[in-house]
Amino acid sequence: MMAWIVFFAEGIIETALSIYFYDSFLECKWNLRGKIICSMGLYAACIAEALFVEALSSEFYPLKILMLVLVNIIYIIVCYKASAFIGIFFAGSKVLMLILFESTIVGISQVAFGDKELARFLLLIPFALLFCTTFILRKQLTYLKHLLKHSSNKIYNFIWIPFSSVIAGFYFATLFVSGAMGAFEIFVSILLIVVNIAALFILQELLKKDEEIRLSAVQIERKQNQLQAFRDMQSLYERQGKKLHDYKKQLATIQELLASGDVESATDYVEKLTKSISVEISEVNVGHPVINAVLNQQYRIAKEKGIGMTFAVSDLHDIRISDEDIVILLGNLIENAIHECEKVMLSGESASIQVKFVEKDDNLILMIKNPVVQKVTILDNKVQTDSDESNGIGLSNVEGVTAKYDGSFAIACTEEEFSAVVMI
Repeated sequence: MMAWIVFFAEGIIETALSIYFYDSFLECKWNLRGKIICSMGLYAACIAEALFVEALSSEFYPLKILMLVLVNIIYIIVCYKASAFIGIFFAGSKVLMLILFESTIVGISQVAFGDKELARFLLLIPFALLFCTTFILRKQLTYLKHLLKHSSNKIYNFIWIPFSSVIAGFYFATLFVSGAMGAFEIFVSILLIVVNIAALFILQELLKKDEEIRLSAVQIERKQNQLQAFRDMQSLYERQGKKLHDYKKQLATIQELLASGDVESATDYVEKLTKSISVEISEVNVGHPVINAVLNQQYRIAKEKGIGMTFAVSDLHDIRISDEDIVILLGNLIENAIHECEKVMLSGESASIQVKFVEKDDNLILMIKNPVVQKVTILDNKVQTDSDESNGIGLSNVEGVTAKYDGSFAIACTEEEFSAVVMI
């Protein structure tokens, strides 16, 4: 009876350790109730796996490693926001570190005491060692959980670690059953533990560097967009200045035509002049030069492509967002909308973009809507696509600017329409 109590107690401890370890690096996708259900499932699966292995002969004991890793991979995929590859890495690291701790303790006890039963009694120590190791890793690897949300490509460089540990685990499992652990096996176990821990530290540093490079690219894009906006604004004002310079001459010509009684020619001339001026003069004026420049630039681009654009704006002359962030918000969202409208027009449909940019109750609200060719999948406020389009980068930059001002950013898509809303 006592043996069964110990058996189920070990299952509870191992399940709790697994959750503690994975929570240190991965973000859970469920609320508390969902997490409890997943944890109960993990415990039941671990118990079932252990009973199945115990029912087999000792020569099948190494099978325990593969089955335990598989159970933990499934748990990570179901419970956490992680890919199968990340699941393999962290499940392999956790399970195999525990096995390596067990191998080390078994080896030391067998070498020091030559007592296999004593070695089994000491198997509670690896749980304590894994807990202490995880506790230290949580304190030291404070950025890894955040960085894994944005990038996980570097983790491919470390997949050899859990695989090599699996091979070592098979070897040690065989020795554990036969009671033939020696000094060499103890050394290899400790070495592999150190390698697994070091890999997590190296992974964090590599992801940090990737994040720094990404942020640098974002800063460069911001500066380029801002410079382009100022250039467009300067070009617009130069064209307006030239038109206004000739304004008196244009009026004099119209006056002369009317004086000569040629009303028809005067009317035609006024129509041509009005069309010319409407192209050059700003369509939108919100009291802010940079916002005016970006909106009017994008309006002219859309107009040239045959895309309609309607505005609902308010006076934004005292907006509290920097010029470069304004360019990122408006530029990326409207460019994405124009890009999608071009696809819609290729399918033979008309397309129009709705832009709302207002200040209401001390909140700045930017909303952009555009038609779509087909509904896109949105997961965690990100567009899921296998294409190489840069829309995802643009939306990521918008999300970064929104977070900078403690605002909120949300995107949604139906069968007919895509919408993006920023509130700061």
